[in-house]
Amino acid sequence: MIPEKQKTYRKVFDIACKELLGSEYKEKFIYAGLTYTNDQKAQTVSIPFFDEIITINIPDFSFKSSKGTNITLAAKIMILHYINTSSGKPLSAEKITYEDIPGLRGYQPVFEKRAAKPLLSAFGSDRYAFLEAGMGLGGTEEDYGDASFTLYAFPKVPITFILWEGDSEFSPSLKILFDSSIPHYLPLEDITVISKLASTRIIKQARINYSDPGNSC
Repeated sequence: MIPEKQKTYRKVFDIACKELLGSEYKEKFIYAGLTYTNDQKAQTVSIPFFDEIITINIPDFSFKSSKGTNITLAAKIMILHYINTSSGKPLSAEKITYEDIPGLRGYQPVFEKRAAKPLLSAFGSDRYAFLEAGMGLGGTEEDYGDASFTLYAFPKVPITFILWEGDSEFSPSLKILFDSSIPHYLPLEDITVISKLASTRIIKQARINYSDPGNSC
């Protein structure tokens, strides 16, 4: 029997596929900062997704990762939502917090639990491991806090992570910032999901760094 959650995801996925097919999707690809190729029967679009490239063949909606990883149904939905939502609005370079995104203030506790707290637990006393993990995912180092970096979940969705390391007097703290244009590229409900996914990837990368026999950490 297919779990109810999986059935729900499948419905959402099917809706996203239909929405894309019913749109001027080549225009959407441009708005989203994506490249694509096409022939008479199909299009192939390439989506930079963190540190990998996901290709989608349309109209059959087959997905493939450049790293050969499994692409979950939830990730496929996120990718389609990104394309469908993309408006082409330029990035503002104005960094805002989750609660400053219109409509999300009431969901701040959920966001903190899913995205920020796991990072604090993993890196609250190790800014070097935090930064190395971000760099390992292709991040750009920033000058905020004790350690910080920006990851691009998608070409138009930069997410900045800032850590203030804890010590004997102060507890560690962490901020996650977004470009103010993010509602023009992801539905509001997906912003928490992409943040949680980024957090999970950062922690996973740190484990890879520390388990690598050739790493000096």
